[in-house]
Amino acid sequence: MPGMGGGMSGMAGIPGLNEILSDPEVLAAMQDPEVMVAFQVVAQNPANMSKYQSNPKVMNLISKLLAKFGGQA
Repeated sequence: MPGMGGGMSGMAGIPGLNEILSDPEVLAAMQDPEVMVAFQVVAQNPANMSKYQSNPKVMNLISKLLAKFGGQA
């Protein structure tokens, strides 16, 4: 997949990123191409989250990130 290797570089300055990336479940989810595509789609347009509400892998990652970074769904 293009962009997967260097896609994280822009996130280096986000506070708490090291902590969330040390979570084995988050790391596993980020290795799953299906989850990463869904994450990118939702990141571009949060309204797209409804497409993935029935996918537990995607929702688990999003829930963990929202809990850590305090985002509102």
